[in-house]
Amino acid sequence: MNFITKIKIKNFFSIKDEISIDFKASSYNIEHNIDRLFELNGEYYNKIISFYGANASGKTTILKAIITLARVIKNEQSDNFPISFKNKFADLDLNSEIEVGFVINKKEYLYKLIFESQKYNNIAIKNEELYTVEKENKQAFFNREDKKIKNIDKKIKDVIFDNLSEKKSLFQEFTKFDESDILSDITYFFINIDYSSNISTYKTQLNTDLMDERFIGKILDIDSLRKDLEPFFLNFFNSIGLDIEKVKVKVKEEDGEEKEILGLEIYHKIGSEEPLEFDLESDGTQMLMKILLDIYSAKLRKNILVIDEFDSILHPVLIPILNKLLIENDIQIIYSTHNIYNMQFLQNDEIFLIEKDDNHETTVKPIKDNSDIKGYENLLTHYENGLIGGIPNIKDIVTKIF
Repeated sequence: MNFITKIKIKNFFSIKDEISIDFKASSYNIEHNIDRLFELNGEYYNKIISFYGANASGKTTILKAIITLARVIKNEQSDNFPISFKNKFADLDLNSEIEVGFVINKKEYLYKLIFESQKYNNIAIKNEELYTVEKENKQAFFNREDKKIKNIDKKIKDVIFDNLSEKKSLFQEFTKFDESDILSDITYFFINIDYSSNISTYKTQLNTDLMDERFIGKILDIDSLRKDLEPFFLNFFNSIGLDIEKVKVKVKEEDGEEKEILGLEIYHKIGSEEPLEFDLESDGTQMLMKILLDIYSAKLRKNILVIDEFDSILHPVLIPILNKLLIENDIQIIYSTHNIYNMQFLQNDEIFLIEKDDNHETTVKPIKDNSDIKGYENLLTHYENGLIGGIPNIKDIVTKIF
């Protein structure tokens, strides 16, 4: 399975000083929770990554760094360059930097992106570097600033570098000339991360829309996918007490025109003769269907999920079940959450606490680095008692309006 191993962020949105997060497993979880881990060359990494913290602490910013990097890689047109920002807590004189370590097809890579900025906006690429990694040894695959790239004919390399747009990634320019397929594999990996994420440049999508409904319908309308996906939907819904027995795709077909997906109709066991339109289902049911499709797609494409406020609409009891589904299907998920109930079902490796001090400096506190936590404790109790951090800094509460 493919997965992310670490993230490093500097001067991006409100994160000013460099933060570095690695997803390696602790010795306790290697010994006791091996099913929750990926293994690569004797190293173990977590499948479940959750970020907890108060509002405006920086949880979304960390996830947004991954998505911004993905959008730079997949950008095919200069006018679609994904502008990102530094706000007033960042340093306007320093560049924004994002670095991500990841594994694709059992091969490890490290990609670093440095932006060119204009005041608060990151408007172009200053440098990007890609390394192949073998047992901590890095070998440069390309370096934009030095005009170096492997596996590409020198004449092609020189022509592309001489005409390279400052808003186009090397992935877009060189993928079709790389006979090793390394660049195309990485591009596909990050395109799929962005595809299933609910994070946009400005905000998080916390519910479904018509595009989601039509996309689910489009996938269900493909016979080769429907035979696996529909039973997956129905079995899961029925296992949690939702009496859905059929999902029908509404289509419009006219001679000489391409088939148009109009939406979905949901048939329940009670009143099964009459369907319920998708947008009349509860927000939770709609979101659950979208998340199940994302999980199915991640399994199919051997990819990962990056989701902000993963459980904002879903019942807390469902989240451990979804995490179990992800673990058993070898799918990594990196998500932010306020659902402290779920802490009692997570391991210490899987929780990262995000805090921001009075100077708006963001820090990341992996629970696995806390020497007082052995690995078997109920982390919810520690969190509620304020023993491990990552809680809102509540001082004098004002409850009177007048």
